[in-house]
Amino acid sequence: MAQSRGPFMSRSSAALFAPPRTDLDDLSLTTRLSGKVSRFLARNIRTKTLAMRNAQPMVTFTFDDVPATACHVGALIIEQYGARGTYYVSGGGCGAPSPCGPLATIDLLRVLAARGHEIGCHTYSHTAVASIGARELATDTERNHSFLKSVSDRTAVRNFAYPYGDLSFRTKRYLERRFDSCRSLLPGINRGTIDLGALKTWALENASISRRRILGLVAETATSSNWLVFNSHDVQDEPSRFGVSQDLLAFAASAAKDAGCRPVTIAEGLRLAAGDKTNDSD
Repeated sequence: MAQSRGPFMSRSSAALFAPPRTDLDDLSLTTRLSGKVSRFLARNIRTKTLAMRNAQPMVTFTFDDVPATACHVGALIIEQYGARGTYYVSGGGCGAPSPCGPLATIDLLRVLAARGHEIGCHTYSHTAVASIGARELATDTERNHSFLKSVSDRTAVRNFAYPYGDLSFRTKRYLERRFDSCRSLLPGINRGTIDLGALKTWALENASISRRRILGLVAETATSSNWLVFNSHDVQDEPSRFGVSQDLLAFAASAAKDAGCRPVTIAEGLRLAAGDKTNDSD
């Protein structure tokens, strides 16, 4: 995560949960090159796929790290358009300050889940998965999974998102076996046969996307039974570098609805993409 801007950036990044990464600067040339090769393999070799069979185009709104504003502001906005979101949580940061504002408390997550939003999994400590060993990854992921189950005994934590969007071929293979899907930060629209180990997404951030681009993505999604997944962080009038304003989030949700895209969580999207027609008339 790069340096953010916005009302919460007066605090030192060292005191924040999920601060901008600095570890990459200390890597040797050999380690950097091997990392690039591994990331290339992870992005281009599909080892867990799904041929999409959904009857209509779909749109999903996802929120990473889960700033409190994404819950009590973002959730209300997308609910107005019949949508529920997928919120990827790092349990170690609940209630902590972050570059995107205060993160949601466990009580706020419980309210979110009770309203039908999906709780998804990051790593517990928001560690970039490619930077740690297999044992540490398994321990950290399981710790987060156990924490998120405490949000609600009815919460099924089945979907993962890579913190910082960082992945390697080794970690992708492990996590795609552990979860139903892993959402990446690779830009694109999911169509045809999709890579469940690296679902494509598009950043919904005031700093990087225009309304014209949103309309173009929605129109492209609606030309067939494609699946557009948006990702963001905080939702506020003056968002961080990785956040979205209320009006732009509402614009995206409205545009998708007007184009006939069905709003789904990641879990619902996977079910429909697999050909499940239960309640397909909704």
